Amino acid sequence: MVDRAALLIAVDTFFEAAPPVAYAAGDLAELHRALPAAGYNAQKCFLIAGTRTTKTAIESQLARLPKLIGKIDSLLVVFVSRAFSQKGRGYLVCADTILPDLTGTALPLADLISALNKTKCGEIAILLDLDPLTLTGEMVPSGLDENELKKLFDESTTNVGLLACEPNERSFESGQLRHGIWRHHLIEAFTGKIRNGVNKDATLTASALQAFLEDAVPRTLRRTYETPQMQSPRLFGAANAAFVVADLANLVGPSGELLDPGRMKRVVFRAETVGRVKDLTGYRKTHSLPDRANDWARKYVNRIAAVDIKADLDNMFDMIREQFGYKRKDLDVSAERDGMGFIRTPEFEYTVSLAVNSEDPTEVTWRREIGRLSGAEFVRSTGFQAVFGSMFDRLVFEFAEPVDVADFVDRIEDSPPEGVKVGLTSDTDAAEIVLMGFAGRITMTPEAVIIQGHTGSSANLLEQFLVFLMKFAGLGEPKALMG
Repeated sequence: MVDRAALLIAVDTFFEAAPPVAYAAGDLAELHRALPAAGYNAQKCFLIAGTRTTKTAIESQLARLPKLIGKIDSLLVVFVSRAFSQKGRGYLVCADTILPDLTGTALPLADLISALNKTKCGEIAILLDLDPLTLTGEMVPSGLDENELKKLFDESTTNVGLLACEPNERSFESGQLRHGIWRHHLIEAFTGKIRNGVNKDATLTASALQAFLEDAVPRTLRRTYETPQMQSPRLFGAANAAFVVADLANLVGPSGELLDPGRMKRVVFRAETVGRVKDLTGYRKTHSLPDRANDWARKYVNRIAAVDIKADLDNMFDMIREQFGYKRKDLDVSAERDGMGFIRTPEFEYTVSLAVNSEDPTEVTWRREIGRLSGAEFVRSTGFQAVFGSMFDRLVFEFAEPVDVADFVDRIEDSPPEGVKVGLTSDTDAAEIVLMGFAGRITMTPEAVIIQGHTGSSANLLEQFLVFLMKFAGLGEPKALMG
């Protein structure tokens, strides 16, 4: 097992040298909390912020670092502050850096890297988010020196460096996100929220992380600022970019893909039909029809539909017993008072429910679903087809947590599978995917993937769903997909 350690340093406020770095301490605190789930040894992850970011305090921490982390395989270092260079030498601004003696009270970048190399760790990833500091008398911010960066990283056999921006560019923040933009996407990567570049074994390399940041940061920058801004994440030490910086197996599952069983809440076949409130068994001519879809209407409809729900369950109960040969004790049946009923069996769960139609409160929407399926072969069985084969017109893959539809579309467009077209709404809340040879419709929202076809083709819906998974997730027919 790989032993990973981390040192995070957030210099967000300064005595006099510069204005604060917005959200720096909060961002690194969030990253620090995320590291154990990303494969890091919690006892060897250190966060330096606030009053401990003076030059003396940082140098003390660096001096003690080899003893604190011991023998490790991989070290992650993230340093957030401001930076400048003089005479080809780069400096990191500390909390107590003073203008009369900038170089004497700032931390040389070369000294930072030299101290890290004393850990004798074979893989060190150094991530720098450093806004350039405007020096007295200069018209433009200084930033780090590119030639020095190339020398420090490109000639190293153990280090790879990721910069939030080009040496003389600004690193921007977003008030809406309440994060530094580069740091926001860094946190996304280390928390498994974005799957771009994650390997099949759920590991994330420095090069894959850099590729994701190079793509994500400019896009977020364009959405955040009305006037064009430039921030281009940069990588130094490309020879070492294959280093693994995170193990996300606990977060994304072994496939490392967007659509894997670990993201699934449930898979259900579904059918929805519209009926009239007047047609419910419990309706009486003396009753008033709902004029809005409020709580009273919901309770009223649930009450007068109780007999209809019970009749639906009785009918399904008889067919299920006859077709599958279940014993009485194998079936759990309940007609709830809240407009829903269910039949649970060893191989599936059938539910029926109704709700007031929000667009026309004099109507109700009936929903019937089959979920908790034992497997794909059961759906293909003659028994399933006899009872349910003509009932459903859609198959729904529900996510346990919302997914980023825009990110999914970006991945398809970057490497489009053969025979696939994708459309996207302007607000990126939904995408429609067209598979060659399938006449139905595939819609993706943050909550679910919905495959809709013609009523009476449940098995075909399943086959299209499995084709969809294999195209976009590399999955076959694992039992977990149907549970």
